[in-house]
Amino acid sequence: MSALNCPNPDCEASRRAGQYLYWDCWDALPDPTRRALSIRDDLAIARLQILHRELAAGVPPQEIEIDL
Repeated sequence: MSALNCPNPDCEASRRAGQYLYWDCWDALPDPTRRALSIRDDLAIARLQILHRELAAGVPPQEIEIDL
């Protein structure tokens, strides 16, 4: 698999294809946010877009809340 940059601007690590974030950044997300991002349904892309917007806005992973 190829390595990609983690979308967290504070992280310089790489993630694998199919991963939303590098492992440490993923582990920093609150449990409800990780559960929401793990759901595969029609809102999965919307949740991922929220994650990317929050990270781009400088919100630390541990403070990101996704309720969809």
